[in-house]
Amino acid sequence: MARRTPGLERPDTIIKKTIHHMGKPAELKYYMHWVLWHWPDIVGEFIARNTEVQGIRKDVLYLYSDNAALRNELQMMMPQIVQQVNNFAGQKMITKVVFGKRWDKADTEGLEEIRLAQQEKEENLGAQRRKVPLSPVEMQQAEQLAAQASDAEIGTAAGNVYRKYLQMQKLRQQSNWQKCPECGRLMEPESRLCPECSRREREQVTAAVRQVLRDMPWARYKEVHEFVPLCTPKIINEQRAAMVQQLAAEVEAGDTKSMKAKTLVMLYRCLPPEQLNEDNITRTIYDLRFDLHRPRDYKAPRRYDVIKLGKRRQGS
Repeated sequence: MARRTPGLERPDTIIKKTIHHMGKPAELKYYMHWVLWHWPDIVGEFIARNTEVQGIRKDVLYLYSDNAALRNELQMMMPQIVQQVNNFAGQKMITKVVFGKRWDKADTEGLEEIRLAQQEKEENLGAQRRKVPLSPVEMQQAEQLAAQASDAEIGTAAGNVYRKYLQMQKLRQQSNWQKCPECGRLMEPESRLCPECSRREREQVTAAVRQVLRDMPWARYKEVHEFVPLCTPKIINEQRAAMVQQLAAEVEAGDTKSMKAKTLVMLYRCLPPEQLNEDNITRTIYDLRFDLHRPRDYKAPRRYDVIKLGKRRQGS
């Protein structure tokens, strides 16, 4: 008899085993719900906040978004999103992503509770803003702004926009919004910087990470963090992948001697220069053969011409 593993089995493993024994359809439905529930974890908070995942049918993930610019960008990212969803589900669940209208109740039967469970009740900011009073001085400022316009209709619209802006600023102050330490704009209480300063800071961190990886292609998170304290493993991995793709396009498939080829190996494998040798360079170039620049007369080598078989054990 096999030796029993001491201790209790984790609930998540028990659930997965149970679902697996219920058969393929039940397992597929379980992981479909798993993907819908964890949509923000798969694509990130920004995309999840600006899209509504409708459901999965016949290997197609249906999304809704009223942001045309984001829809165009996500269409370009479709292969990446498909890969992320399938990786998260641990199986080939979808083959493409389609944008469409919101599904009605009949379309979302069995899915509505999943979509709505992760959505918080939205505040009616418009109604709250209209209740915020403005002082006579602020009202006068709005009227003066409207009077400066040469067109009366445009002036009225500008005055209304300015009054709404003042009301919204007061509403945010009542909600304990704080001033951004960098630019002074109001920001949410739990934020460290306002969105604009956060974007600018991320761009600076990203540029600094790329510079460290140019100087030390083999650097891992610990080494990069010493030079760029604000970096995260995600930023480093994203920049490493982008630099590998860019450099791979410049290295020919059969090249194992040039400095670019060696830099590509160090960047891809996180190998310092003293650990480079002919074997790991050849293996890496072979692994990246589909991403490298391939001349017309290039013929890919066979696997075992590059990766030699080890010696057989005696008696095997």
